Amino acid sequence: MATIGISTVGDLDGFVRTAKSRSVPDDALVALLRQNGWSERRIYASLSAYYGELLGVAPPSRSGRGEQAREAFLYLLNFITLGFWTVALGRIFIELIARRFPDAAHPVYGHSVVYDVSWQLATLIVAFPCFLVIGRLIAGELRRRPDAFDSGIRAWLTHAALVIAGLIMLSDGIFFVSAFLQGELTTQFILNTIVVIGLGGGVFAYYLRTLRPANAE
Repeated sequence: MATIGISTVGDLDGFVRTAKSRSVPDDALVALLRQNGWSERRIYASLSAYYGELLGVAPPSRSGRGEQAREAFLYLLNFITLGFWTVALGRIFIELIARRFPDAAHPVYGHSVVYDVSWQLATLIVAFPCFLVIGRLIAGELRRRPDAFDSGIRAWLTHAALVIAGLIMLSDGIFFVSAFLQGELTTQFILNTIVVIGLGGGVFAYYLRTLRPANAE
């Protein structure tokens, strides 16, 4: 039996009308189309159009502006708090590395390590719990509204975070190779590079994992 690919919105709407004319149940149709890569939001939009034509009246819709504003607030705050505590953690590691492996060209002066990283410690203590709380709120929102996985706001902000994390890792990798070619590698520089790439890679992996539900294939 030949398999017909559905590649455009017009194809999707036509497929939904044909399937419903053959009495295919909605849940089976949704599962089939999801398996073929269509989002639930787009599938239900096509079903809504079908039922609107069938009944002669469009399904009533509720404005999603409030939910979109909430999504933007949560994801922006998630991104900001993640940036705060990861930068603070990186600065703490860099300070500890500088003290353990001092560079004669950049000596460490003065105060105790706790004094020098007090601002970073305070940032970490405040921002990290906020990040965890916001993450739980986002996870609860996604469980309550699975269609939010296909939110445009979520996709844009997540991909923006991926781009920034990728640029950080790329830039640090370029600096590392440049220092290697110039013969300027030191233990401190190598460890600092590992810290930056490690934190940037962790952020990249975190946002990459949140792009799709945990049970998505």
